[in-house]
Amino acid sequence: MEFFRGIAAFFAGAGWLLSTPRLWARALVPVATALVLIVALGAPGIAGARALAHGALGGGIGAGLLGVLLAITALLLAIVVGVSLAQPLSGWALDAIVSAQERALGVELAPEPGRLTMVIPSAASALLAVATGVPLLALLTIVGWVFPPAVVVTVPIKVLATALLLAWDLLDYPLARQGLGLRERLRWCARNSSSVTGFGLAAVLFFALPGLGLLALPFGVAGATRLANSRYCTRPRAVTLHTPSTRPPRP
Repeated sequence: MEFFRGIAAFFAGAGWLLSTPRLWARALVPVATALVLIVALGAPGIAGARALAHGALGGGIGAGLLGVLLAITALLLAIVVGVSLAQPLSGWALDAIVSAQERALGVELAPEPGRLTMVIPSAASALLAVATGVPLLALLTIVGWVFPPAVVVTVPIKVLATALLLAWDLLDYPLARQGLGLRERLRWCARNSSSVTGFGLAAVLFFALPGLGLLALPFGVAGATRLANSRYCTRPRAVTLHTPSTRPPRP
């Protein structure tokens, strides 16, 4: 059930953000940032993948198939790196989305950490995702290249690895606002691995939608806030959800 709750959290965050027009301008900031980064990294990567495939095998079906596999890897790498870098670059806009989602959920949190306190761990989180994701995806590509039948295994592993890396990036700000450092975030994701996997796969599937995929970044941050504060997930510290009957009166 936790797996499907992770999926539901992503789409619940998307629905909430779509119904909150005052945040649409903020939501476009990470979208534009990620788009520039993914295009800047993905276009030469795909062109290089095709050139490498034809240089190694010449022409024919084999070269075409290898070119597709390498291009997919280049695109996945561009997405992982682009989203990882877009997080800190558009942090002010994502932080506003997280804050608004927390208020909408009625979550009472401890005083949020200072901006510098959040930026440093978030930058380390992005570097960890890039340092882990790039070598792993490259290794899986090499395995599929050397032993083509292995693609039936390596391609699903690539998708799963990308899902986990995306989930890690999207959960960055919600968990950072709860005062978690890098090590504590890793532990939280490990304890809630099933929900995190479902959430990440939903993000990957949304990224695959032509013309809409980059909205997975602001949608995912809103959904990650829901997941990070879900009563079904292990919490790093006490969090109180106010119902209409228990919410303290306004002054």
